[in-house]
Amino acid sequence: MINSIHIAAFTHTGLYRKRNEDSLLIPGHLITKTAMDNPVFNTITKFPALLAVADGLGGCVAGDVASGEVLRYLGKTTPPPDDEESLMACINGAADHLVSLALKDPALDGFGTTLSGVLVTARYLFIFSCGDSRVYCSTPDQKRLTLMTKDHSVIQEMIDAGTLSEKEARNHPLGHVITSCLSGGRVTRRPDIRIQKAVPISGSRIVICSDGVWDYGGEEVLKAAHTGDLKEASKHMADVCFEAGAPDNITFIIADIES
Repeated sequence: MINSIHIAAFTHTGLYRKRNEDSLLIPGHLITKTAMDNPVFNTITKFPALLAVADGLGGCVAGDVASGEVLRYLGKTTPPPDDEESLMACINGAADHLVSLALKDPALDGFGTTLSGVLVTARYLFIFSCGDSRVYCSTPDQKRLTLMTKDHSVIQEMIDAGTLSEKEARNHPLGHVITSCLSGGRVTRRPDIRIQKAVPISGSRIVICSDGVWDYGGEEVLKAAHTGDLKEASKHMADVCFEAGAPDNITFIIADIES
């Protein structure tokens, strides 16, 4: 049974983007449309608790609005989700919320966002994703983080089909074309939400992040995320992203589990 989760969370515009279209949600904090100077830290002792990152779609209208509204909806759902069924209903409700907003305001037609995160209950973790934001996890006996989600992307489909290797995928021109997201507008598709259930292990570390972190930071950012306490790991993660040029928005949550 989980006793507590210690959290570090950070989001930033990056070095080239004019606005931050990423948003993050942890208990007590919805952080959106901003560039943080330092991570925020928190300890959670009440469950269920929802941790999530959303990355508004670049090249579309109001990605920052989409990511913020999805997480606002998830954070205000009462009662909060506490199992896979209620979590799925909550995420679908967030998708319907975007559709409703777009129908009311034509300027939002076509806006959308990725979503990834973890619902933490006293006994289980429910890892969820839609798009190409990711969740990683490591247990105390592991020397590196393990990817727990699978991207909804053209590249991932090519890898699955055996027509593209992981190495070739790194610099592929279709690298950021996703195949599912939460979106709103006159024409929308029901998002493909993937959820998996896991039993938490004391001493495990969870990392939730947007593609501006895992793509441009690569293996170095995963090493940084796995090293040291939350303060050290969050600083190293941000440093790696900025040293890599930070061409995209940067958003991550690190969570350490105690049971």
